[in-house]
Amino acid sequence: MKNKEIDHDNYDEVFKNEAAFNKRFRRLEGEELSQHKLRIAKALAEKKSRVTIYFDSDIIRSFKERSAREGIGYQTLINEALRSVVERDLNVDIKEDMLKDKKFLKRLKSALSA
Repeated sequence: MKNKEIDHDNYDEVFKNEAAFNKRFRRLEGEELSQHKLRIAKALAEKKSRVTIYFDSDIIRSFKERSAREGIGYQTLINEALRSVVERDLNVDIKEDMLKDKKFLKRLKSALSA
């Protein structure tokens, strides 16, 4: 289905009533709506995983307070904190591997002395 061009100066006029809205957008119903919901759920499932985990109450309280101050969900803040730990650990592992790699260190030394 090709999108129709909309005169943005006249946007309110285009959608001023339900008939105009229905003409522009198709409503999903029945099986088509169910399939659409399944596609969305599958796409979200590929990005996130649902787990049940217990944290100390003071930790949750701290994230919820920060959440209220920053206007971000507390679960999002927990995810960001965990991600930063994982990325930091990954960087530490990479650095340690590089420092243990004698060939890499010799090449680095020769590149720096050149």
